[in-house]
Amino acid sequence: MRLGVFDFITDIQNFFKGGRVLGIDIGTASIKAVELSKRGDSFILSNYGILETKKYLDYPNQAIQTSSLRIIEKDTTHLLKTLLSEMKTRSHLAITSIPLLATFVTVFEMPKFSREETHKVVMFQAQQYIPIPLSQVSVEWFVIEEFDSERGQKYQRILLIGIPNDVITKYKKIHKDAGLRLVSMEVDVFAILRALDKFLTEVPTLVVDIGAQSTNVIVLEGKLIRDASQTDYSGIYLTQAIAKSLDVSMVRAEELKRRKGLSGEGVDSELSTLLLPFLDVIIQEVRHAKDVYERRYAKKVEKLMLIGGGANLIGIEKYFSNQIGLTIAHQSLLMGIQYPETLHPIEKGLDNELVVSFGLAKRYFL
Repeated sequence: MRLGVFDFITDIQNFFKGGRVLGIDIGTASIKAVELSKRGDSFILSNYGILETKKYLDYPNQAIQTSSLRIIEKDTTHLLKTLLSEMKTRSHLAITSIPLLATFVTVFEMPKFSREETHKVVMFQAQQYIPIPLSQVSVEWFVIEEFDSERGQKYQRILLIGIPNDVITKYKKIHKDAGLRLVSMEVDVFAILRALDKFLTEVPTLVVDIGAQSTNVIVLEGKLIRDASQTDYSGIYLTQAIAKSLDVSMVRAEELKRRKGLSGEGVDSELSTLLLPFLDVIIQEVRHAKDVYERRYAKKVEKLMLIGGGANLIGIEKYFSNQIGLTIAHQSLLMGIQYPETLHPIEKGLDNELVVSFGLAKRYFL
């Protein structure tokens, strides 16, 4: 799937594909980037970088962007320029993601019509799902599948995505001011699908992307996005639980969370006890998304993938698997990609944190 509305090169397939490209993932508390090139059928990871801001820990309104669809342009531009400088990137071409939290996404059903008639109906329906005037939104839609109703009528499921025009404008300006040529942009869930495609089968897979201030829950089948939702319950809730209970600063709480996680042994058992109730809230949201999918499609989700920075929490995979009742499916983004041997010790962590960036950069060469 491709959001053609956000391509700035009319026919990207005919654009010169040599050299390198940057995949840039601007999250709520960090900016992550990979610099990718391709030789023959092989991808080459030339460079990568992750720049986190700690301001949001003590001041939530200091996050790079929030679920209120607000992004701080000046600060984000500064952080992006800093990251690019530290990486010493050679490419100025970039593909970037817009987080699901900055969009309006829904799945709905309607009778099957011609594509032209479907477009008219979808745009009419969009007014019910998008709470701002459509004149202020860029809208894209896809047919997920066609099916017969109980009465034998032909129906289709539609994935509707709306992105406020001012969000698109801000992203363009941020990249321009950072000295980049923005080739295209897309919603992060599409980049996730592309990055994980070689690890996916027709078996419905629940992908949970746990970020600092937002968690995406996506159901993928083969090459298709079947469902996508977002919740504000995320990593910062776990950090707040530690800070409040142990009476320590948010920065110190974040350090403890990353170092100890759910180890649950000896003196660390107290930390695990503090984290679990708040992790259960995230799991409850994930379970709800799973139930919605299974009711809608009359299929069972069979696999679970955890990605994002939150997936690096020690012990989270085992706990998630037990609570959701699904087998964890692992991925290795660097499998089949040439990269420096120095990255081997941190490969697992990078696999979780750079999923979106990899998916974005790969788009340029496909």
